[in-house]
Amino acid sequence: MPSKELVQGIKPIAQWLPGTKTEILERGGVPKFPLSTISEFNKKIWGFHKGLTVLGARSSMGKSALALQCAWDLADQNVPVLILSLEMDVPSMLERIFCQWTKTDNFDLLTGKLNFNNELQAKWEIFEKWVGKIPLLLTNGIGKSFKEVNHLIELLDPKPSVVIVDYIQGIRQSEKERTELNEYIRNFRQLMIENKMVGILASQMNRQVVDNNDKRPSLENLKSTGVLEEHADVVLMLYWEYFYTRKEEDKNKYEIIVGKNRNGRTGSHELLYIPEYYLFQEITELIEKTPHAQKIQEIFCK
Repeated sequence: MPSKELVQGIKPIAQWLPGTKTEILERGGVPKFPLSTISEFNKKIWGFHKGLTVLGARSSMGKSALALQCAWDLADQNVPVLILSLEMDVPSMLERIFCQWTKTDNFDLLTGKLNFNNELQAKWEIFEKWVGKIPLLLTNGIGKSFKEVNHLIELLDPKPSVVIVDYIQGIRQSEKERTELNEYIRNFRQLMIENKMVGILASQMNRQVVDNNDKRPSLENLKSTGVLEEHADVVLMLYWEYFYTRKEEDKNKYEIIVGKNRNGRTGSHELLYIPEYYLFQEITELIEKTPHAQKIQEIFCK
């Protein structure tokens, strides 16, 4: 039998109208959680939304780089963001964000140029000041169970508006692997909905993606569980042609496939990926601003 509280939650639809109208009017002409660094893609998905977004890609195809860029993009707009990395330590994440934000070649940091390069040192000083002003929390190893995620969010004040877990296959699992993964995903989405938060789960794609005609991922390639596809409000799948061809002309060609969008558009969006910066940018913006405009046009017109 339904409980009394459950029955009381059922109301005539007319009583839902005022709250629904208020929520629609709050949207305005700008997304609540917009991406400023990839503005054309932002228009396509109309920013992030409360609920569950899945970011899927094969290993080493840029999903952590994109997750970090989305995090600092939002945090730079004063949106509180929490990253629960189950793969990278915090210094590694900070190094990547530094490269993205300052357009620094990661090889320069790897080879110790920060010790003597004046330009790099100046960039780092500016980065230190910037980091102290933005609401971005980075953790490593926390979030391997939903209980940890829930407890951490309860403790945080102020609470994050965006929670990113990188990546879902890194959660603590036992012989009941699939059941635990499914429950984590269901509970995570419910937590995001109840608190009006954006939840982003990075996920690996299974190896069967190579059997696809053009190797572009599809929803059934999400690894380990069908619940990701079922419960996600948005599924973004990443495709980097260079990963397969290793041809220099493919190095910067990148594609985000919106495979599911509960309240918006689906389809494909091309970006420029600069792996040495871990950075994603719009093709149109670079064509207008870069001295290598002709080369970029040639790459993407092939």
